[in-house]
Amino acid sequence: MKRNEKQLARTFVTALEGATHPQVEAAAVELVALLASRNEVHRVKGVIEVVETVWRETYGAATVKIETAHPLTAALRKKLEALASGAEIREKIRTEIIGGAKLRIDETIIDGSIEGHLAQLNQALRNA
Repeated sequence: MKRNEKQLARTFVTALEGATHPQVEAAAVELVALLASRNEVHRVKGVIEVVETVWRETYGAATVKIETAHPLTAALRKKLEALASGAEIREKIRTEIIGGAKLRIDETIIDGSIEGHLAQLNQALRNA
């Protein structure tokens, strides 16, 4: 039975639960080799595109981007990692945020920054 790209991605993601980075790389090479042996290399791109979706369906958020004016404390970073278990956390320092933080969890944006609040206030005053 031929599996579609999402089924291949789901098998790949679930089979690698708890795997180390080298194990994931080795499994990816094996998957490409398997598809190549079947003359289906053209399917690799489709599988790669769907892996993040399957990851999100299986484990929750795939990527969390946080922008702050100052680096996260170790305790705050640890709490964020616990809340977004398995997600890749990317931190960016932007002094123009002034205070608070901007979070992007996959496609959802939460703006709790002073910069964002000032922009909203500015827009509200212009529309008044």
